[in-house]
Amino acid sequence: MLYGWVGKIKKIDLSSNDISTIDTSKFIPEFIGGKGISLKIAWDMLKPEIGPFDPENILIFMTGPLTGTIAPTSGRGIISSISPRVYPNPWFTRSNIGGFWAPELKYAGFDGLIITGKSASPIYILVSDGDILFKDARNLWGKGAITTQKVIKEIHGEDVQVLCIGPAGENLIRSSTIQHNLGNASGEAGFGAVMGSKKIKAVVIKGSGEVRIAKPNQFLKDCKYAEELVRNGVNIAGMLNSKVALPTNANCSAACPCNCSWCKARKNVPAKFGSGFLTTVTQCLDYSYSQKWNVSEYDRPEIPDIKMKALPGFNGGIDIHYLLNDLGISEREYMCFYQWFDAFLQVNIEKIKGLELNINSMEFWFNFFRMMTRREGIFDVFAESVMRSADRLEELEIPEKFWKRLKKVAHFLHPAYGFPEHRLGRAFESQPSPIWLFSMLHWAFDTRDPMSNHHQSSFIQYVFPPHHGVPVPLADVSFNKIKKVYEKIFKNGDVIEPGFDPIDGKVKSAIWFQHRSCVIDSLLVCDWVFPRTFTSFKNQLELNGAKDLTGDIDVESRLFSSATGIKMSTQNLEKCGERIYNLERALHIRNYNRCRKIDESIEWICEFPEKSDGTKLNKKIFNRFIDSYYKNRNWNLKNGYPKKQKLKELGLL
Repeated sequence: MLYGWVGKIKKIDLSSNDISTIDTSKFIPEFIGGKGISLKIAWDMLKPEIGPFDPENILIFMTGPLTGTIAPTSGRGIISSISPRVYPNPWFTRSNIGGFWAPELKYAGFDGLIITGKSASPIYILVSDGDILFKDARNLWGKGAITTQKVIKEIHGEDVQVLCIGPAGENLIRSSTIQHNLGNASGEAGFGAVMGSKKIKAVVIKGSGEVRIAKPNQFLKDCKYAEELVRNGVNIAGMLNSKVALPTNANCSAACPCNCSWCKARKNVPAKFGSGFLTTVTQCLDYSYSQKWNVSEYDRPEIPDIKMKALPGFNGGIDIHYLLNDLGISEREYMCFYQWFDAFLQVNIEKIKGLELNINSMEFWFNFFRMMTRREGIFDVFAESVMRSADRLEELEIPEKFWKRLKKVAHFLHPAYGFPEHRLGRAFESQPSPIWLFSMLHWAFDTRDPMSNHHQSSFIQYVFPPHHGVPVPLADVSFNKIKKVYEKIFKNGDVIEPGFDPIDGKVKSAIWFQHRSCVIDSLLVCDWVFPRTFTSFKNQLELNGAKDLTGDIDVESRLFSSATGIKMSTQNLEKCGERIYNLERALHIRNYNRCRKIDESIEWICEFPEKSDGTKLNKKIFNRFIDSYYKNRNWNLKNGYPKKQKLKELGLL
């Protein structure tokens, strides 16, 4: 008997209306769940020539063995497919999303859904206690994501969980989202467009089943222990947070006990653009559209052609947030288009084919995104996202003398694979050395913006002493104590010292975080709080008196073992993470010719100085990092392919 998993994955072919069942047990424990199982399915099913909007593309909704239990932060799920967002050529990747849909899918009797084919007309898929039904969605086609959820709940009850797209997904906007509730979204990968290409308006889930636990009493103890460990929220950054959340805070997922100050409930906010009141949930991007976010500034005298400005901070930023959620467009599109259009204004281009760039006007952005969603006129170009728009400047009638500059700004905002810069310390947040080096390695080898599941290697920023680039740390922490934590976990405290050396040590710690991110995205739990490298404290006085700041990096294995009955040490769980990471690499080599040249595509932006401390690298230093990375992974130095010995060791050959 399976414990943790419910044992079934449903495969749905919309072209033939064929529905079949895959036994979850064929994937476990080697691939755990979530990301791991999704990658194994993709390895088995996806052919190299398939594109994001082809009927043969697969759209996978997957849970993990902890999903649907009381394990802290286990309400998350993962969606995987070929991303239309990826630039220049789409490939398979994933998107982690919170909320309540993933536990409900387990209660409905399934560990996951695999959807392929294309419906002849708009439908929504109803998943209900072991049954899969196709429902006519023609009356929902064209409606916003928020309205769609309201209508579906009126039909099927308030307790159903809905994943849906807005009109952006229907019109294959490359940055379109899959929305859930008021504040959860599969945002960056453009999977809303994949749903739209298959004519799926929504996936509606209702279940009354259960998740069986192997050792209930021990699991309850482990959950209570883990809850106490994580209640103060974000690891490292939240080490002095209260374990009791403020009334304005909102938990983003089921089974989350954490006090995360980033998640805010905005209730009955008077609309600034239009009439009525708005209620929504915002997360970290709240800072970018409801107030001036100065960390977006990048204005260094040695780089005259890159002049990024802070976002303006509309008084009606919640209106923009609500609009984008309803249309089903990634909110980072606003950030990127704002800064890209500002580059046009800097060279005195104030109109694009009649479109006046009034970028500090909320009315401009409301009209811009509505017309983008409809792909009207030149907005058909903008619907392809900033990177692809930058390749079509001739169509926009931009003088050729400005092409190089405007393309460079677009690439600066999207340093790799078509995703907006995130925690590299250039276009957006500062990340003083050596933090951006960890982020650089994650970006180099991932398949998307890696910070969807790599926050732990960058949150250390928030407790860095001021002389390491953070003017106002969230907690006053002795740097020597931070080094002792890294010494304990990585056997080398110098990996957290500014600068490039020791390169091998910093590479090994980045690899450790990569394996743990695969584990987290497979179990599934929240990467803002796990792995718990640091512990928390009641106040600054207690923090000052502590000799050891180390948390507990074994808590995930405890939860997994008592939930499933499969004894799994932390080392073995990390080996699963390594297996998953190498399988993703193998898939991308086979299907998309992934190689060293692609890995090196991130290097150019790291030659620009980091905004807070000015640190940067050159090609020679970067190659030392790449060589060290390949050697430590036992990958071929020339092309970045995993060696047969490594694949055999991991059971992949």
